[in-house]
Amino acid sequence: MGVADIVGYQITRANLVGLAHFERAVTRPFNLRPVEFTILQLIHEGQCTTLSQLSKELQMTPPSVSVWLDKLTARRLLRRSKGDTDGRTQHLQLTESGTHLTERAHEALLKGEQQLMAALSPGERVLLLEILHKLCARQAS
Repeated sequence: MGVADIVGYQITRANLVGLAHFERAVTRPFNLRPVEFTILQLIHEGQCTTLSQLSKELQMTPPSVSVWLDKLTARRLLRRSKGDTDGRTQHLQLTESGTHLTERAHEALLKGEQQLMAALSPGERVLLLEILHKLCARQAS
């Protein structure tokens, strides 16, 4: 078994641990799937305010992202509006209840992550975040 095989296996295991944590902290109490939470968080942070930005960031086709946006809109967690200069552009904005839910879910996730990360030193936490950021940024480009 090569190093690449071991890394892939460990990333998969860590993903399963992370998903189980997410299920306990966010999915059950707030009825949000990981992709829904990610969409809400990206909009909340102002990183993605259009359908095309979300599609690129999530590496999903615009129609696939639209399905998720429809679900979140039906729950009255976000609004979509057409762009002023280009009617094809959809601007995304959280509703008041969407903002409130996103903030509460984020707090719950962070609280649970403190327990999950307790085994790591502060330096290891910073290093892990840097590595995860690099992996995600590389996939998005």
